[in-house]
Amino acid sequence: MIQALSESGSVSEAAEQIGVTQSALSHRIREAERLVGTALFYRHNKKLVPTSAGNRLLHSAQVILGELERAENDISKLTVGIEHVIRIGLESHSGCHWLPGFLRQFQLSHPSVSIEIIPDVSLAPLKALRQGHIDLTLISGRVAEGFRTLPLFTDEMMALLPAHHPLGQHSWLSVEDIVAEPYIAYHTTPDKGREYEQLFSRYQRLPSRVIRAGMTEAVVEFVREGLGITIMPSWTAAPYLRQGGLQQRRVTEQGLFIDWQVVMRHDEASNSPVVTFARQMKKLLARR
Repeated sequence: MIQALSESGSVSEAAEQIGVTQSALSHRIREAERLVGTALFYRHNKKLVPTSAGNRLLHSAQVILGELERAENDISKLTVGIEHVIRIGLESHSGCHWLPGFLRQFQLSHPSVSIEIIPDVSLAPLKALRQGHIDLTLISGRVAEGFRTLPLFTDEMMALLPAHHPLGQHSWLSVEDIVAEPYIAYHTTPDKGREYEQLFSRYQRLPSRVIRAGMTEAVVEFVREGLGITIMPSWTAAPYLRQGGLQQRRVTEQGLFIDWQVVMRHDEASNSPVVTFARQMKKLLARR
């Protein structure tokens, strides 16, 4: 009821949406307001608008309804032979070029396990894992305590440049080379263990201009079009380099390195389908 009223702003439309009469819905609103002891909606320009209390309930409603929908989907799969659903969240830096082939192989050998890729967690996959929205994530860099991790491999972070950029004449780039160029970033919140800590913070230098692109494909296309440069894991950049229009160079003479790992909740059982999935992922990526 709270969600329908907030979306429509109309008692009649909300009543139709949830399948009750207008008078019944009006009664429900009054009863809800009696129970919480405050108004949940007020009228503004002939539309119902949530009060502060109404907005607080709306937030809970969205969480509860989302969880109910996921539960219904999971249960419906049980009726067609699916015994377990693994929900995967990937961080914004993760390359997905390997994923479809791996999922196809895994589901051939584990037909009773269903795999779902959960969107909208790329900027905070560990938070989504902790809150139970996903069961597993693949991330790079350091991981906070309280999670079960399965190390995969060490990767080098490289500067990604347009194909004909003058900096491509160097075998490696200094921090001065990089901060002098517009920098294409996923977002403006520094990630632990990545280029901010290893390069910008270490040398106390920041790019003079940062363009936030939000997702890997957008970051790559901004670089390809000559709008700036970025620093990206070699594994993530590999398929885009094969498409042309780009080049990569080492960052500092010593290089910048990160570790990739599969992360699960700390209480995940050792024989669970999630752990089996993670171990098979490790085997695949060890042969990359």
